[in-house]
Amino acid sequence: MTRKDFISKALALGIGFPFLSAILLESCGKDDSIFPKFKTNFSGKVIIVGAGAAGLAAGYLLSRYGVEFEIIEAAPVFGGRVKRVDGFADFPIDTGAEWIHVDPSILADIINNPDEKANIDIVVYNPQSIKSWNNGKLHAHNYISHFYSEWKFKNTTWHSYFEQYILPHVQSKIVYNKPIVEIDYSGEQVVLKTADNETFEADKVLVTTPIKILQSQLIDFQPMLPASKTKAINRIYMGDGIKIFVEFKERFYPDMLGFGTVIQAMRGDEKFVYDAAFGKDTTKHILALFAINDKATPYAQLKTEAEIINKFIAELDEIFEGKASKNYVKHVIQNWSAEPYIQGAYSYTFDGSQYDIVAEVKKPLLNKVFFAGEALSINNQATVHGACESAYEVIENMLVNH
Repeated sequence: MTRKDFISKALALGIGFPFLSAILLESCGKDDSIFPKFKTNFSGKVIIVGAGAAGLAAGYLLSRYGVEFEIIEAAPVFGGRVKRVDGFADFPIDTGAEWIHVDPSILADIINNPDEKANIDIVVYNPQSIKSWNNGKLHAHNYISHFYSEWKFKNTTWHSYFEQYILPHVQSKIVYNKPIVEIDYSGEQVVLKTADNETFEADKVLVTTPIKILQSQLIDFQPMLPASKTKAINRIYMGDGIKIFVEFKERFYPDMLGFGTVIQAMRGDEKFVYDAAFGKDTTKHILALFAINDKATPYAQLKTEAEIINKFIAELDEIFEGKASKNYVKHVIQNWSAEPYIQGAYSYTFDGSQYDIVAEVKKPLLNKVFFAGEALSINNQATVHGACESAYEVIENMLVNH
């Protein structure tokens, strides 16, 4: 039984997905696991810069191997681009990462701990009513539902997943509100300086900040980064990013709405509108906008939240003949471009060979400073599990080849 067959049968029966059971782990196989298994005699201290998905996963792996570590986070909260809002609807809202882009067994693999017993509901995300807006007209493309399907959380979120299964192993090691502004790796110990001049020292450092933070040079490296690494960092594109969720009194929209021709709508992953309540246990009508890169910029660069929501509602009114403003109840906006320690959506394209660029960025500095994150995953770039995979790979390299 393949992983996909197993999950499809479970979902067809309407049962929760027992993602941490030994039975599931066995049925999924272990050949393609992202969770590393290795031996190490490393006895030093590791500091992780950033408490997003990659940083949390790195800390989790270090805790599993009994290695001393700290996580230094610039923001007052954990999660990075994994974020949720409670209380907006009768289900939690993923204002950051939302979809599970691969087989949900990845949730078991990230934890890789059969002792954890839990059930989590997964919904097959297979929108049935699909339309596109092109040249002032709505066009139906419901047949696309036969070609597109993935997964989402039903009653929880990516953020809740980390909060429940990763955070307990690393929570006491996280230091919040400490933006790192300098990493000095010239001496025997790596010295990190914060914006308020506090210092931290470690034998090894793992930098997991979004690639945009490195491009913006918010962290000063001493000695300076090699020119080849700086060039590679700047050849990774990370554009603007925004998500908007709106509650309406009535539903007047399809499961998914794309923009442009049918081919553009099918391929267009930079902007779409979707029913955020699809598959949820709710009677609420929640519509969402997801936009990145140039499609997000017209929203992200507006100065106020009022301007952003007014722009979006006006667009919906044009498409749906004024029904948006007529049925509007409330909204929540997550402008990722305005987040000072994130500054955008996620890595998207590469100016050159992805493999060569990623390899150059990932090269350790004097075997002391390492780099990980979703941008540095070759096979799973721009995903939560890709961020975890990147962190696990680099931590294994750090501890085995120390």
